[in-house]
Amino acid sequence: SSASACLGEECVYPGVWEHDSAANALALLQVGSRAVGMGELQQLSQSLPLHVRCLGPSASCTYPYKAWSDLLKAGTCSADATPLAIEITPKTGSTKGTITCALEEHRKVYRFPAGIFEIGEQLLVPANTSIVGSSNPNDMAEPTKPPNWREQTLFLATRGVTDYLMNYCHAEDMVPTRVGFVLSSFVTVSSVSYQGIDTIRPSDNGALCGGGAFETKGCAENDCSISSVNNGGSDGIGSEHVIIENVRLNDYYFAEDEAKVGASIEGNYNCSTDHWTEQCCFCKPNGVRASQVGIWVPQSRNIEGTRHLFVNNIVTSALQADGINLHGMVDDAQVQNVYIQNTGDDIYALWGANSNPTNVTFKDCVGVNPGILRPNWYGNCVATYGLQSVVFENLKCMAPALGHPIPSPSDGSVTIDVSMFVVYNSFGASYPEGNNITIKGWTFEDLQGHPYTPATGTMDMPAPGKMVWTTSKNRVVAPFYFTSKGTQVNVYASPPGTPPPP
Repeated sequence: SSASACLGEECVYPGVWEHDSAANALALLQVGSRAVGMGELQQLSQSLPLHVRCLGPSASCTYPYKAWSDLLKAGTCSADATPLAIEITPKTGSTKGTITCALEEHRKVYRFPAGIFEIGEQLLVPANTSIVGSSNPNDMAEPTKPPNWREQTLFLATRGVTDYLMNYCHAEDMVPTRVGFVLSSFVTVSSVSYQGIDTIRPSDNGALCGGGAFETKGCAENDCSISSVNNGGSDGIGSEHVIIENVRLNDYYFAEDEAKVGASIEGNYNCSTDHWTEQCCFCKPNGVRASQVGIWVPQSRNIEGTRHLFVNNIVTSALQADGINLHGMVDDAQVQNVYIQNTGDDIYALWGANSNPTNVTFKDCVGVNPGILRPNWYGNCVATYGLQSVVFENLKCMAPALGHPIPSPSDGSVTIDVSMFVVYNSFGASYPEGNNITIKGWTFEDLQGHPYTPATGTMDMPAPGKMVWTTSKNRVVAPFYFTSKGTQVNVYASPPGTPPPP
């Protein structure tokens, strides 16, 4: 038999489309007796002498970056609540898609259809803008189960980092250097997916300057004093009232790349000194297509920083660096219902440095396999690098207890999979008087789901193959670790199952 179908620009091939949920819901094309995955299908489409067109609303067409981004940049929208229908032309074929925009509660709300929307630069989303996709891509009861991609709004990067030595943090303009979204104040993003195609973490991003699929406004460097460059061509003033929810990151290619996660790469582990460009310490691409960071809040140029951030219902399959990192001054941030796996650094990080972030909560979040994209090197489920106050409520961490981690060349310390929560005094961390880290319950397991306990771990100091536990300020033994005993940090812990106060 023969059927016609369309997935992005790879459309109308004679053959049979299959939806194989047992194989991570990859869309497969049967050509003779051979099945072809999504990534290879793009290459195949260039060589087969087949007519290509898009079949319309039921198909997932690919739209070029300029076709949709110009609308946001120009602010093209209805002047009232009556939606303006804006036709956009796909890369191939004549059947157009439609983006609508209406003014809702003083915001321009752009509603995207299902389809693949290319993005090739760091795009500054104007203030008072909402980007709403076709449907929620996540089932938090089964977070690793991929959605039906033909029903989703997917933003697909067309450029990615492959060169370890590229000028990533210190470039003069972030717009052509990085790929992703920079969200201004009063911006909402919901019900979309994003796929980055970076396959390495560049050397100058080792201390993390950005590269988030979604960022708020701020500086291009991790220290604003280094340069006057800001992300996305923004003014560098911290965003406020930003919402990111029902978003799926770096999952579109994950089924094809999963076997590369943590795979050994010969000659990639010479990390004996801190002369990073003179040795190969993860200088070779790992081949896993992803963004650098999932959600990145950079240091900003105003003393108030980033305020009123709400992150909800996020699933991420892989990242070259951190999962969610809140940097600099942050006030009133809520991160909840998040599942992140397979990072190249910490999964959940609060990096206030000396800016003293306050009123930050991470709640009902799961982290799995931190640091695995740079195996044995750096990353924990939760890390802090300076703060005034933070609450970690009902978090779950699944991480291996490593027998042979790579020691830090500076002091021989271990910086990966040490404990569930790690309190650092590095990277400019400051914990002012009256600081407060509250841990309300936790689930801490190995990758097979076996629980870690104080009896099977070690107290206060790391040991090979064991997790660190420490006694909190209120005399509860909990899975956290102080990297420095000289800093006064107040950790208060409530064991799992402890009822909340009346």
